[in-house]
Amino acid sequence: MRESRGLDEKDLKILRALEFDSSRSVREIAEELGLPRTTVQERISRLRRLGVIRRFTIKVDKSKLGKEATAFILVSFMPGPQISQKMLAHQISMLPDVEEVHLISGEWDILVKVRGSSMKEIGELVIERIRTMDGVARTLTCTVFYTAKEDP
Repeated sequence: MRESRGLDEKDLKILRALEFDSSRSVREIAEELGLPRTTVQERISRLRRLGVIRRFTIKVDKSKLGKEATAFILVSFMPGPQISQKMLAHQISMLPDVEEVHLISGEWDILVKVRGSSMKEIGELVIERIRTMDGVARTLTCTVFYTAKEDP
């Protein structure tokens, strides 16, 4: 495998193992990868110093919290004197139930991933919150029927 920004195959294997389940101990990861524990610990420390590993966190099953509906909202930006596209994206990112916000190319300007307890709740978020924000020209909401793959 090709090196990526100074990372070798061992670094990439450690990253994949951590992405899969970062709650495992260094010892468990070392055993799985067939590396000495101290090597894995030193590499994790180096990856943190380099900013490759930004933080350790958990992945919550949102459906177990009652957030079973997922949608993607496409937003068309309308420039104005008081708001930039990046500012609007940041404001949208601060809304409850918004998981991701991306500036994109093409016919639409912003892509937003949201979760809610129902499509009605997501509809209220779109109609009452997002569409009323300065800089929003129009929206298109795409409902998720099934998710084949999502971030780990």
